Amino acid sequence: MSGPSPVPCQVPRFMILPDDLRKEMESYLGFLADHELDDLYEAEPLNRTLQESKTQIPRAAAAVVQFPVTPQQGGHTGHNLRPQSLANLDIGAALHDAKQRAGAVRSLDTLYAELEGFQQMPMRHEGGRQIVRFRGAAQPELLIVGEIPDTDEDSSGQAFAGKPGALIDSALKAAGLTDRTMLAPCVFWRTAGGRPLTGEDQALNAPFIHALIRVAAPKAILLLGASAVTSVLNLDQPLSKLRGRVVSYTENGSNIPLVASYSPAFVLRQPACKAFLWRDILQVIGKAEL
Repeated sequence: MSGPSPVPCQVPRFMILPDDLRKEMESYLGFLADHELDDLYEAEPLNRTLQESKTQIPRAAAAVVQFPVTPQQGGHTGHNLRPQSLANLDIGAALHDAKQRAGAVRSLDTLYAELEGFQQMPMRHEGGRQIVRFRGAAQPELLIVGEIPDTDEDSSGQAFAGKPGALIDSALKAAGLTDRTMLAPCVFWRTAGGRPLTGEDQALNAPFIHALIRVAAPKAILLLGASAVTSVLNLDQPLSKLRGRVVSYTENGSNIPLVASYSPAFVLRQPACKAFLWRDILQVIGKAEL
């Protein structure tokens, strides 16, 4: 015996959207998915009028504070993440070699040549594909230093690749600085799994990032993310405390205006911070009169 004929599934009339509205909704949801913002929507509605449900966003500093910062070449060291090939690394000798090589840098080409020859950097042996180089202007007015290279940057060999780079490119275009900006990573290799920097990483990388700043000779510096602050300034200070202030990077007796802000990868995860990033960009270019 054959059973009863199946009843076709019918969508309630109130759930059918006009074509134009349906396409608009699909486009909007696609935008959220492409920019990894779909986590803004929860399965259950959230009452944001309740104090415990409100997102805590750091406030901008009430006033610009200016104080000099002289970058240090050292830092606390650690060896728990060294690869086996550098198990017996003499950190003192390695740091001396790093300083000697960085001191010999007179151009961006020689910077990368010295980095290629520096085999005592533990992170370069952790699986990164290549040195991650700057992109943009070789003689910039603005230098932007980003976070530890991610997989896109490691694959391309260029700083600020992928969606974070596209976000910064859009901001620079709006500010009219596209052709006057250098984009560089805070360290020149991707760490294993993008792990945080150790004191040893920071100490051995510092001479080279300072050499890059010296030969690039920017009029202003923007640090994006906590790792950038650690690498360039060697400050053990939360980014939220430093953000919104103008400090002075001291190089050969001259003071370069410097501002720290959120990394573009963080802003993509926390869209409400986009306004803070834009404000910081305008602040540093205004201070340097770019």
